[in-house]
Amino acid sequence: MITNLEFYNTPDGQVCCKPLNQPMYILKESDAALIAEMLTMIQDLYPSAFAALSELYSRSELNRNYYHFRMVHRFIRCNFGEYDALSMDVSANGNLRFEDVRCPLRGECPFECVICKPVLDTKLSEREQQVAKLLGKGYTAEEMGQELHISPHTVKRHIANIKKRLNLSHTHQIIAKFSKEL
Repeated sequence: MITNLEFYNTPDGQVCCKPLNQPMYILKESDAALIAEMLTMIQDLYPSAFAALSELYSRSELNRNYYHFRMVHRFIRCNFGEYDALSMDVSANGNLRFEDVRCPLRGECPFECVICKPVLDTKLSEREQQVAKLLGKGYTAEEMGQELHISPHTVKRHIANIKKRLNLSHTHQIIAKFSKEL
């Protein structure tokens, strides 16, 4: 999971990434792990933004790495523009903190409140509901993975998404919420 990361835009249109206590680097097509993680987060939590980005960059679709890079690059440029040393754009628990990015198309862009300032999909997917219920019953990630025939890593991603969708900080809050519903 991506955590403790600051993004900012350069005047020439590049995206800079600054992990906590590490040097800054320019986002490149070769940053496959970060791009894949961001793309999954966009697809899971902001499906309208993902659909718009997919359509916008569909001409690059045959070159999958470049296509995914362009989608993530645009999402970051539109939502995390300024360097802010006080709060990270991706928090310690993996939540995104959007910024009000200066844009010459503000108020005119067809992607405002779609790609830029996207709306979080707060409805739990069927699989996230299953994971939340098993958490409420006291299952571990490994036990949930066996029960649902998915990897413990995928279970942990679902737990992270549940926390984001329900605006929760800790797993015990999911357990408390869903153990009452059983």
